[in-house]
Amino acid sequence: MDTFLNIIGQLMNFLRAADLLPDFVSARGIFCFIAWLATFLALISLFVSLFADFDNGGDADVPGDSPDGDTGAFSLRAIVGFLLGLGWGGYIAMQNGFSVLVSTFAGLLLGAVLFIIIVAMMRFIYSLKSDGTLRYEELVGLRGTVYVTIPPHGEPGGQVQVAHPSQLVTMPAVQTGSTPLPAQSSIVVTHATSSLLTVQATDPTKD
Repeated sequence: MDTFLNIIGQLMNFLRAADLLPDFVSARGIFCFIAWLATFLALISLFVSLFADFDNGGDADVPGDSPDGDTGAFSLRAIVGFLLGLGWGGYIAMQNGFSVLVSTFAGLLLGAVLFIIIVAMMRFIYSLKSDGTLRYEELVGLRGTVYVTIPPHGEPGGQVQVAHPSQLVTMPAVQTGSTPLPAQSSIVVTHATSSLLTVQATDPTKD
C-alpha cells in the first residue's frame, strides 16, 4: 500500500511540475481536465476493444459497433475524438500564450478535425466488413451441382449446392424440366427465395 501511495505521489509531483494537473479554476485547468478525461475514455475504449477481440476470436462486438452506431455522428469514438482535440488543442494553445478565445477556437477546430477523421475511418472500415447475411437474389445466375436428385415438373424433394462468394449454399430446389436431374449434375439458378431455388440444367459443353 505504501509503495502504491508513493507511486501516486511521484506521479502527482510530475504532473504538477509539468503543469498538467487539471482544475476547475482556470481555463487552462479546464482544458487540461477535458484532455485527461478524453484520454482516459479513449484508453478504456481501446482496452475494451482489445479484450472483446481476443474473447471473440478476432471478431470484436463492442457496444456501439454497428453501421448505425459507431459510424454515426454521435458515436462514442467520434465524441471522444472531439473531446481529445478540444482538450489538448485548447491546453497546448494556452500553454503557448494564446488567449482563452483563441485557445477555445483552436481546440474546437482540432476536435472537429479528429471527429470527422474518426467518423470517416469507421464508416470505411464497416463498409469493408461483411455482415454474413446472404441475399438470396444474388444466387440467381450462379452455377452449382445437384446434391439430391431433382424430380421433374416442379416436384419437390431435390437439393442443390451453389458456391456463393461468401459461402457454400445447400438448399431445396425444383426444376421445370421433364427429366430428373441426377446428383452431381451441373445446374444454374434461375429464381431464388429464402426457402427454395428454381434451377435448370446447364449445357455441359459450355461449362
